Amino acid sequence: MSQAAAATNTAPGSGQHGFSLVEMLVAMVITVIISGAIYGLLTSGQTAFRREPEMADRQQNIRIAMDLIAKDIANGGAAMPALAQVFTATDPTGTALNGMGPMEGSLGAGPASARNSDSTRSDVLEIVSSEERCPAITICSPAPPTLGGGLFIGMERIPSCMTDLAIVTDNLGFFVAPVTSPAPGTPGTTSQACPSGNIAGNSNLQLGAPLAPWAIPSPSFAGGAFLFSARIVRYQLALSNDPNDVAGAPALWRSTTGRYDLSTGGVVGAPPGANWQLVARGLEELQVEYMDGNGVWSNSPRQPILIPNDVVRQVRVTLAARATGQNLQGATRAGAGTGVAPDAIRGQLVSTITPRAALVGLQLLNQFQ
Repeated sequence: MSQAAAATNTAPGSGQHGFSLVEMLVAMVITVIISGAIYGLLTSGQTAFRREPEMADRQQNIRIAMDLIAKDIANGGAAMPALAQVFTATDPTGTALNGMGPMEGSLGAGPASARNSDSTRSDVLEIVSSEERCPAITICSPAPPTLGGGLFIGMERIPSCMTDLAIVTDNLGFFVAPVTSPAPGTPGTTSQACPSGNIAGNSNLQLGAPLAPWAIPSPSFAGGAFLFSARIVRYQLALSNDPNDVAGAPALWRSTTGRYDLSTGGVVGAPPGANWQLVARGLEELQVEYMDGNGVWSNSPRQPILIPNDVVRQVRVTLAARATGQNLQGATRAGAGTGVAPDAIRGQLVSTITPRAALVGLQLLNQFQ
């Protein structure tokens, strides 16, 4: 009986059977679809995990750079004449600072020749101001013996902060010259005295030849003149020297002596170098525009200033940066070319800044519009 029962249980139609081929294929297709979806989610999460730190780093770099530039522009022209042009338009060679940067206009479209135009190539920003925390020296009356370089006799002791550059101004005109001697803090008791009667602890300060383009002072210092410690802030794009960056990565550099190498007395080269500090990595574009009293924006400040309307009222700065991580989600492919990353996520920040010294000076002259 047991054999008959076994035979009966295994007979066709008993209700026990395996998967058919169609069922197995359907199950495999569903499994593949679910696995693919899970893999896509994991890949997307991993890409975002790599992308977000790169994006945050890019935004942080561009904001740090803009904050520093805004502070320098706002302080431009401090303790200088109201009608002074403190934004440089040209280098000593006569090269316009607009569109002379080394980085190609990566945000522009079209061929390299179009991206290298003055409106797209990176600019150089250069600003003259005084070190407000450094005490001024009153030049003894009558006027100094020369309106260029030479010996200047002051009523006060030379402050220790007046070491590199000096501004000579009578509140109408100015020029900038390198400080050559004596050592900071040295009273001029053994040197020349004030022509109108010596003052205890007066100072003698030797200045070199005025630096271009600030080599044209006002016609006369007969009304009294002053010496300030000068700062020439210069921003310029160049390749990064950070070993963690990929080859050819751009960066924004800053110098507080402008284009001048005070150790040699010559003109400094492009960064990096001893006179330059790295501000932010990944910055590949710097565009600067200036608005005058007519409300007109231009790529270069007017020089020389002939009327109050030539004074710069506002400066508009555009910075562009890129995150250079490989294969990031949302990366652009701009093609080959100097300074252009073929695979990078780009963004830009625009800010408009008002130089406070120009605003105050023009208000005092009732020329602000």
